[in-house]
Amino acid sequence: MPIPVWSLITLCTELVVTASVYAIIWRSYRSGVFPTLFAVLVLGYETLFNISYMLSRELSSAGAAVYSPYETALAIFHGIFSLVMFATLVMFFIAAMRAYKRGDNYFRSRPRLTAAFAVAWGVSILSGIALFASLYFL
Repeated sequence: MPIPVWSLITLCTELVVTASVYAIIWRSYRSGVFPTLFAVLVLGYETLFNISYMLSRELSSAGAAVYSPYETALAIFHGIFSLVMFATLVMFFIAAMRAYKRGDNYFRSRPRLTAAFAVAWGVSILSGIALFASLYFL
């Protein structure tokens, strides 16, 4: 199956978003300052482009294609988990922004929560990469 250009662009930009999310967490953890504008831009991009991309895929004819049971299960997992992680990211960044405004280093004060989020975000991204590879390379 040929790789749709929009899918390739979305995959690449999702890697940039992921690097940005990890950079925001790391920078805030190290410096004690939350980059609010950068975080809002990342969340805005994620909302406008990547979430809308998932919806457009589902509403287009691509959503009606027949896939293997593995690809179907992976697509279901990735779709649901990615939306859960996006909602979690929004809540996580809002809580962090409020905490940093109060002078609390949110990520440093909550190492287990921060680590759990970072791992779960990574699983979400890796499931998307696995789905992309399964659909277009295997």
